[in-house]
Amino acid sequence: MIWVNRLSQRANRSALWSGAFRPFFILASLASVFSLAVWLLYLNKGEVLSHQQLLPPLLWHVHEMFFAFTLTIAVGFLLTAVQTWTGLKSLQGLALIFLSIIWITIRFLLLVNQSDFPGLLSLVLTLQTIWWLIVLFTFFRLIIKSKSKRNYILLPLMFVLMLLQLSFLYWGNQEDLGLVIHLARSAILVFAIVVAIIAGRVIPLFTRNALQVSEKVKSVPQLDRAILLFSLVGCSNFFFSYFYDLPINPGWALLLVGILHLARLSQWASIYTLHNPLLWSLHVAYFCLASGLILIAASFYSEQVRIADAFHLVTVGVFGGMILSMISRVSLGHTGRPLRVNNWIALSFVLIFIAVLLRVVLAILGQPLWAWNSSALLWISAYLIFLKFYTPILFKY
Repeated sequence: MIWVNRLSQRANRSALWSGAFRPFFILASLASVFSLAVWLLYLNKGEVLSHQQLLPPLLWHVHEMFFAFTLTIAVGFLLTAVQTWTGLKSLQGLALIFLSIIWITIRFLLLVNQSDFPGLLSLVLTLQTIWWLIVLFTFFRLIIKSKSKRNYILLPLMFVLMLLQLSFLYWGNQEDLGLVIHLARSAILVFAIVVAIIAGRVIPLFTRNALQVSEKVKSVPQLDRAILLFSLVGCSNFFFSYFYDLPINPGWALLLVGILHLARLSQWASIYTLHNPLLWSLHVAYFCLASGLILIAASFYSEQVRIADAFHLVTVGVFGGMILSMISRVSLGHTGRPLRVNNWIALSFVLIFIAVLLRVVLAILGQPLWAWNSSALLWISAYLIFLKFYTPILFKY
């Protein structure tokens, strides 16, 4: 017990373990760079990933880039933001170290040959469940204890994301490709709702605070409610359409949500943000959310639009772009530094949006390998830039 107390005291004194954003922003960014590098080697050489792993190569790629990267960044952000929202202390110290060790262990286990480890699936599912339960308990407890009713909507959405990830891991191991890809796309749409909720709060707020055009940045509560309602309808319709013959496909609702997002964005004075990378990057990412949902909707009505390419407009442009912008801002704001980025970080924002453009356009033009290679290399470059400049910041008070 003495060594545990000493370890806990050291962890509490360390800047790295003082807030969930610090280790998770670093770990998830590193994981995305590693995962894409391995994926590129697999696409071009074919011998890096094995079908003897818990997940086949394609599903491993999907899992690591969405569930391991995107949701881990989101958890780091939410476990940090909840302190601001509630005024209560969130996860830190030894508990945060434990959570990070679980996360790292899962990354390693997903690369293990399961024929050498018969109980691998059960172990991964157990560890992933423990990870989620710690996250959900911490977040739920603070939200409910503080009666932060505005954030209650996040509770069921996070719980659904946990269920979808665990289902993805289980059925992915059974190699039911159609079902598992559908589960991943459903999770992406659920997380898009989380992004819309958070972005709808922070983008106009950040824009008002940074620019002298507060009267031009408008909030339309009716529009916010309509977006949430039709997002839930569209997401539910999409999920159940795989299992049942529904009278109407999900395209109509996703198209409507995309148009509503464009209407919302038009109220945020985007034109005035062009000189501020921390702002224009958020506005461009939000535009990708609107256009991505519209493109997903179009895939239901036109064979010329592949649904996989449409979803990458969301995963790369929205999740990759908005995450890069938000973790750059949060890392500065929560360490007491001025909200200014250097030219290298501004370049990283440009690279990630060029990545999504190439990923979608080149694929539509019939050059999928060029699309995969160029977008992945640009993503890797963008996040390596982030890691170079922000790792020292995240390790210090």
